[in-house]
Amino acid sequence: MTHQRPQHIPTESPAARENIRQPRADARRNRQRVLQTAQQLFAQEGLGVSLDEIARRAGVGPGTVHRHFPTKEALYLAVSIDQIEHLVTEAAILATTDDPAAVFTLLSRMMTNGAENSAVKSALTAAEFDLRTAAPELAADLTGHVAHLLEHARTAGIVRDDVTVEEAMALVAGAFAAIHHANAQTNPARSAHLANIILDGLRPRPLEAPDTRTVR
Repeated sequence: MTHQRPQHIPTESPAARENIRQPRADARRNRQRVLQTAQQLFAQEGLGVSLDEIARRAGVGPGTVHRHFPTKEALYLAVSIDQIEHLVTEAAILATTDDPAAVFTLLSRMMTNGAENSAVKSALTAAEFDLRTAAPELAADLTGHVAHLLEHARTAGIVRDDVTVEEAMALVAGAFAAIHHANAQTNPARSAHLANIILDGLRPRPLEAPDTRTVR
């Protein structure tokens, strides 16, 4: 009976594994650079910016952009999802501060962020993309954080008792239109001012002083 020598299966050296990981890390960095550049250009110059121009401004080759985002719509969606991811991260950090007013910080940021990306959101709506469908877990996470911070603020007495998370999210959506109507998308100070005016509606109304006039 003959015995076969066990087949040698080559293993990757640490250096080889690092060489495999490195392109993936570079690809992630390039993708993030493209997303950040695209978001800025769409907000500042509109949706007419070409993918090749985005690649040039991001400092990557056109093939990199087209490989990650074969269409403008794919890039629009990726930009919007990336912004929601940042908001979820910011919301999670705010939830650890124990600041009862943190809900105002988050909602204000959501309003100004949405206004900055209003052109992208409009394009997605026109293309019948729904972010709640495209990224349901992220949308649920963000709504969950808003609900948690809203309840914390309500317990502290700095938010009206009758405000629901659905109503707070509706105010955010309405703020997009208000900031866009005021042409304040690229003016952070003005868009924040408008957001604060809208958010004042969440605060408890002061108790009316009793009428002390004497009836004659």
